[in-house]
Amino acid sequence: MQGINGDEILDIMDYCAKRNMKVRFIEYMENSYADQSLKGMHGKEILEKVREKYTITELGREGASPSFNYRIEETGYEFGLIDPHKHDFCDNCNRIRLTAEGNLIPCLYFDEAMSIAEAVKKGDIQGAADVLAQVLKDKPKENRWTEEELEGKEISKRAFYETGG
Repeated sequence: MQGINGDEILDIMDYCAKRNMKVRFIEYMENSYADQSLKGMHGKEILEKVREKYTITELGREGASPSFNYRIEETGYEFGLIDPHKHDFCDNCNRIRLTAEGNLIPCLYFDEAMSIAEAVKKGDIQGAADVLAQVLKDKPKENRWTEEELEGKEISKRAFYETGG
């Protein structure tokens, strides 16, 4: 977060490297529940901080992971960056989310969901399969974030804690 912990990126990474833990930095994801006075750092700003001390090499993504991975040349340590403001984040996404209430959500950022709960409670396998098929069909090609400012643009009205990861 700008002005809060942006100066701790290298400390966090070094802490994790010493303990053989892979850190993933996640860009701040705006929604209507987020504190509008907070400003996150974009991925390029995070990488600039790392480059102040280290030389990094791009490794890319592993499978459908949302994390783009990097290696520090001086130490061999690998870390990741989850950058949802770039639509390449969506290219390999194979995720849908199931909430505790039984709603299937095609994208973390989308408010649109379909309930699968009733079909599951009734043991209606075909009904549940139909809901799942519709959610997969409706899965968006890309999220609603952009690298440009979000001012005046639609943001999610669903709190991310309601969805889970």
